[in-house]
Amino acid sequence: MGAIGYFFLRGTDFKSLFSDLTSQRFYIQRERGADFIADWTAEELLLKINTAREKKGLTKLKGSTKLDQSAKSRLSVILSENDVDGSVTGITREKALLNAGYTANLVGELIVTGFFKSNDIVAYWNNDKTTSETLNHPSFRDVGVAIKNSVDRVDVYILLASPRTVVKQPATPKITWGGLELWEAINKRRVEMGVNPLKQRDELCTIASIRLNQLLTLGRLDGHEGFVPVLNREDLKWISEKYNISEYLIQGYPTPTEAVVAWENTLGHRSLLAGGEYVWGCVYAQNTIGVAIAAY
Repeated sequence: MGAIGYFFLRGTDFKSLFSDLTSQRFYIQRERGADFIADWTAEELLLKINTAREKKGLTKLKGSTKLDQSAKSRLSVILSENDVDGSVTGITREKALLNAGYTANLVGELIVTGFFKSNDIVAYWNNDKTTSETLNHPSFRDVGVAIKNSVDRVDVYILLASPRTVVKQPATPKITWGGLELWEAINKRRVEMGVNPLKQRDELCTIASIRLNQLLTLGRLDGHEGFVPVLNREDLKWISEKYNISEYLIQGYPTPTEAVVAWENTLGHRSLLAGGEYVWGCVYAQNTIGVAIAAY
């Protein structure tokens, strides 16, 4: 009887590799008359691995519950479905890591099945160039271990990884103002400029609401392209027949006060703040996009 060892890197043709490996047998002599051998544990195996790495001047691997979970799911499908590469069940190494919530920069794995407990698994891995390079890779930091014991043999799956470093982006100031705050800022500035504050009318709010939804869907201002078509809708025509209506648009300002200042200093928009002819209005705003409707 023998033990079979497998190691896989990204891009490996798993099926052909596994076929080649399983056609080869590693025969290891078992001592006759050996006493009952205790089950292997993940802690003891990790200690052996780290001892071997430290002798080579490498960093000790740290046990990870997420990698343990991934290793267990991989060993399960390998033993039950002979699914070495995950193509049968869909539980690939990457999928197992994703399911466990672990994001890896580099991943390696070591597998043995039917390995005699009385033999030295670390020596076995170090005796092969490929598995030795995996076991002693300097970039690995975390490890997951899955073990299935039988009377005198053991199946082992080791998952080694280095976590992906997440670079935190500078926090973007949260925009909290909306239509109410912009409405208040507009009327405050109108009073400061010596004209009456606007009075709200529901029908004007209908137009402002429709226009804001259009702009939010578009993701930008439309240069008032959608304004006249809204006024010409059969169900809304009466509003433009009743009032003289103007539309003012704004986008991208962190505060309503800054939005009002921008209007004040933009040709054609100052009338929203200084135009004494306007009596009624309504303002809708979201995600720094603002629509102000003014009428008389």
